[in-house]
Amino acid sequence: KTFNIPLEPFWKLIQAFKMDQTKNRYQSWDELLDYCQHSADPVGHLFLYVYGHDNEELRTLSDKTCTALQLANHWQDISRDWQQNRSYLPEETMQRFGVDWNRYGPEYVDENWKSMLSFEVERAQKLFDEGKKLWKLVDAHLAVDLMMFTKGGEAILQAIRNQKFDTWKKRPKVSKLKQVRLYFKAKAEWKRASRG
Repeated sequence: KTFNIPLEPFWKLIQAFKMDQTKNRYQSWDELLDYCQHSADPVGHLFLYVYGHDNEELRTLSDKTCTALQLANHWQDISRDWQQNRSYLPEETMQRFGVDWNRYGPEYVDENWKSMLSFEVERAQKLFDEGKKLWKLVDAHLAVDLMMFTKGGEAILQAIRNQKFDTWKKRPKVSKLKQVRLYFKAKAEWKRASRG
């Protein structure tokens, strides 16, 4: 109430929780984005409200970052989700690349799989890139947070690339040392940007 935050972001998060209980497959990219609009984007809206930003353009840019981060986490956790019979990979994308979810696992990854996951990684990267416009439009402290979220998500995507898109045998991770470096890099970049 102190920050004049509307109820909508909270309701969307509750809806996302319900979706997690009832849904374990996504047919299309649009369907997956709808899930992210409930599970990830409201968190960005809450950050904006707390920092005093109530603007549709800023929310739209924030959505890019939050959705991208959610996707990066999904692609990082493919193996864990598989163990729970859950997949966030759009069925239409799997069909496009000739991927049958039931064929894959820790013992089997082929070029079709790698091409498909490369495609999804680059879709997430594009969203991160589009969301970076927000950095110069918000409070300095929030900008550093946004840089950290983005750089952390991009580091996950790079870890997936480094593993040649085989996320089955080893979960892609960003080390604690790397996270610390990303934090200081984000602060340094913000200082340079604010001076320029």
